[in-house]
Amino acid sequence: MSGQRDTLILLGLFVALAAFIALGPARSASVPGSGPSSYASGPGGALALYRWLLSMGYDVGRLQGAAFAPEPAAHLLIVLGPADRYDPGEAEAVARWVAEGGTLLLAEEHPGNFAGTAPLLEVFELAVAATPEENAPITVAPVLQPALGTPPLQALEATTRAVIRSERDDVAPLAGAEDAPVVVGLQHGEGYVFASSTLQPFTNAGIGAGQNPALMLNILRRIPAGGRVVFDEYHHGFVGQATMRELLLRTPWGWATLYGATVLAVYLIMTGRRFGRAVPLRAETDRRSSAEYLESMAGLLRRAGRRDDILAQYRAALKRRLARAHGLSPQLDDEAFVAALAVAHPAGAPAVADLLARMARPASDDRAALRLVAEADALMERL
Repeated sequence: MSGQRDTLILLGLFVALAAFIALGPARSASVPGSGPSSYASGPGGALALYRWLLSMGYDVGRLQGAAFAPEPAAHLLIVLGPADRYDPGEAEAVARWVAEGGTLLLAEEHPGNFAGTAPLLEVFELAVAATPEENAPITVAPVLQPALGTPPLQALEATTRAVIRSERDDVAPLAGAEDAPVVVGLQHGEGYVFASSTLQPFTNAGIGAGQNPALMLNILRRIPAGGRVVFDEYHHGFVGQATMRELLLRTPWGWATLYGATVLAVYLIMTGRRFGRAVPLRAETDRRSSAEYLESMAGLLRRAGRRDDILAQYRAALKRRLARAHGLSPQLDDEAFVAALAVAHPAGAPAVADLLARMARPASDDRAALRLVAEADALMERL
């Protein structure tokens, strides 16, 4: 039975591990370095874009730390589908930075106000909207403006179910359809904003597909050669000094620690044993028993020669026992008690009278006293 129980425990732990891997925090898009982060090397990450820009001689960095603020010296800020939502103050700071001459590349494929970039899009009067339900997903976005013509670019290969919407008259649709653009351009102050409803042309899996590299090259024409390019990693979770909670919930080592603690707790619960009977205190075990008390009292009486007192106790006990059995009073003297007993139990009265008379006389020795006590016990059993 013990071996079978251990097998079931191991099986349960493996099932828990599988569920933890499938449904645990590793699947969360808010984990630092996951999603379209420039740290992520998976298909949806942007590490390839980061390294490509480095190889072309650009001064590439990452915006992260204790607080968010655009770098004044940066020429291009790249914001790719952040997991953490911009707050209005941060969005206004980016808008001021663009107005002073910066170029912003903003890619977001989640429509609605719950997207991480919704406040940032709002300051530029832009929004990401879902394509109509009757329309199939957009897979190819034709180029609509010569602004994306150096190097030549005819179409983007990007699968998306979202488009860019705006009420502004100065928004230029750059790729997609005139009434449902996937990429738009917008002059804002001295700077420029590129907004995309697809992340695919900037991800590790999509940046090299078809003519997609030309999109990034056209965007880079707006900044100086070798200029400063910054990826927003602050809104991908790289925020200041990590707390213990973040280390546990947002890093592989933290997940391993939580799983190990869970496995240990389950193992201890499943294999643990109940506590045994409480061990008595030494003070309790050192107490003398009733038998020891009786032995000591008997020894004292024997050494004192108080056989008559012992016999008197047995005489009283004999009368109480017989009185309770036959409805008599044990307080009567011996003669009156025997007379009353003769009425209730004529056959036993002579033996009781004889035994009471002999127990009233002093015993000659211990043996004689013990014989009288034994006779009293036997008589009480009979009557």
